[in-house]
Amino acid sequence: MPSKTFFNLPANKRDRLIEIAIEEFANKDYNSASISQIVRKTGIAQGSLYQYFANKKELYLYLLNLLMETKVAFLQSDRESQTPRDFFTYLTWIFERNLEFDCAYPALSKLGYRAFYSEPPFLEVEQIKQASQQFMHQLVTMAIEQGDINSKIDRDLAVFLIDTLIGAIPHYLPQKLGISQEQLVIEGANSFDTLSAKSVFQDLVEVLKYGLAKHQK
Repeated sequence: MPSKTFFNLPANKRDRLIEIAIEEFANKDYNSASISQIVRKTGIAQGSLYQYFANKKELYLYLLNLLMETKVAFLQSDRESQTPRDFFTYLTWIFERNLEFDCAYPALSKLGYRAFYSEPPFLEVEQIKQASQQFMHQLVTMAIEQGDINSKIDRDLAVFLIDTLIGAIPHYLPQKLGISQEQLVIEGANSFDTLSAKSVFQDLVEVLKYGLAKHQK
């Protein structure tokens, strides 16, 4: 956790420091990210940074926790999150909200994908990742109990497939819609047609729901 000195900083200085730190870790892996670059861009002494955070690891973990808190608040801000529905409708909503979050917080989102979809540098990162997977495991378990998912399906496999899809969508969607990832980051939701994106999500969920084999709905 940051020191009290960090929280006593004026809000604008605190926000500026975090913004630059997020940018540094979003664009580089943990080992390549530079504290020297962060303090240089922020305009503070390196010694001052270590009055706020004990070390590079503490700063990095703080940013990841900030990501999780911001994302949870973002998801819960949508009234649809409280609306009862079947599992596959809810999953479509999760895909849509994740994309909206990526557009609203591009650097923070990029930091998360870099951290959670690569080899975790610390046990704490793996624990945060597992907490997210546990939430999806609970959803899958409820879906099986409700009869939305075949009870013969391996739950861990279902969670793996969904988690993999969530991680791949930011790479797949721009290609599918004919836009670049850079354009998606810069312009956000303005870079694509919302209905087209929702159609892609519905198609992905349809594949999960019915599989690839020919069938009768």
